[in-house]
Parts: sequence; structure tokens; C-alpha cells
Amino acid sequence: MANSAVEKTISTQELKEKLLDVLHNDFQTTPEDASDQQVYEALSKIVVGILKAKRRKFTVKTQSEGKKKVYYLSMEFLMGRSLKTSLYNLEMQKQATKVLKDMGISINGIYECEPDAGLGNGGLGRLAACYLDALAADGYHATGYSICYEYGIFKQKLEDGWQTELPDNWLPGGSVWLVPVPSKAVEVRFDGELKEYWDNQYHCVTHENYTSVMAVPYDLFVSGYNSEAVSKLRLWKAEMTDFDMSMFN
Repeated sequence: MANSAVEKTISTQELKEKLLDVLHNDFQTTPEDASDQQVYEALSKIVVGILKAKRRKFTVKTQSEGKKKVYYLSMEFLMGRSLKTSLYNLEMQKQATKVLKDMGISINGIYECEPDAGLGNGGLGRLAACYLDALAADGYHATGYSICYEYGIFKQKLEDGWQTELPDNWLPGGSVWLVPVPSKAVEVRFDGELKEYWDNQYHCVTHENYTSVMAVPYDLFVSGYNSEAVSKLRLWKAEMTDFDMSMFN
């Protein structure tokens, strides 16, 4: 018997209808003509929507009960691949497998479309990822903070007996899991000079001739197993504040 909140709210038929709807509206295709990449992105989008809804509901409950929240800051979070883990933790893997099988699609091939999230390069990142997953599984309201690296992990290749590092551009395939939050963007200033002066006995400091970068947050949701809790990993990405046409010319 199903005992998770997700299994009670989404059936195999409902998942099939959602998948058909996303393939039709977002990719203008059908299961027969869709590529594995399109099916992967469509299924991932559905899972992200479920995780977002669960996070909102859990946040409201946490606040109404006056419970504390956990904030985890780390330079890296090696989250791995989100689709397979999320389907398992949400106890949706059986429904997803059946829906795809009925469409003549192997779920293992869909899993292979997702790259590892390049958000770190060592054991510290894996440990931080495990904490976010475990906090959600244990029912804690947790939020992680880190940087949205484009090349956080390097591929390694042996050439003539020597180890060579190659860039691992994970974002094209992994971007479906990142939910942009442009309304929370923050300006970050680099370089420049600090100038101070007095105005009517008030000490004033201004920052001039600086280089400005916008820090734009992207959210990645992490579900715990058989739990109503969902952790959120907020990743900050540096983007230009404006386009300098004079430099371009």
C-alpha cells in the first residue's frame, strides 16, 4: 500500500497525462517522436514542479509550528544526478518506469541523459550534499547556499601517459533542475575606491569606479526519502549588470 504523500496525489495515469502535456506544449512532440533528451527534460520538469509544491507546503507548516530552520553554507555541493534520486525518494520510480515502458521508452536510457551536477570537485561537496538529503529525510527545513559553477568539475583524460583536465559543461543538461529567482538578485561590487566625507556631522562613505556584477539565485530542490520535507539548494550565478556597447564596438 502506498504511504507517501506523493503517491496519494499522483497516479500512474496522472503522471502519463502530465508527461504527454509537457511533451506537447513545451516540445511540440509526441512520445513516438520525442528524443530521450526531450523525455528526460519533460519528466524532470514534472518532478521539479512536485518538489517545489512540497517545499512550499512544508515551509508553511514549519513556520506555523514555529520550528527552527537550518542554513548550510558550503563552497561546493556534489549532488550527483537528480532525476533518479528524486523519483526514488518521492516513491515515483514505479509509476515513471511503467509510464515510459508503455510508451516504448527505457527509463535507464532517460537516466543517462542527465549529467552530474558540476557543483564541486571533492569530498567536502559530497558530504554537504549528503547533509541536505539527510536533513530532508529527517524532516528538517534546510537550505544550502553555494555558487552556481559552470565548470565545477573537471573531466580527466590520459594523453600519452599524462593526466589532462578537460572542462565539464554540465549546465545544458542540468539546467532543467535550476529554478531562477531573478527577483532576489543582488548587486555585488568589485574594485573601485572608497571615498569618505562629512555631511552635517554625519560620516558618509561612497563606493566609486567599481565593477558591478549581479548575483542571480537559482534554486535546486532536494527531496528526502519518504518525507514531507524538501531541502533547497540556492546557487548564486554571476551575470553582467548591463551590456557595454562602447566596449563591444
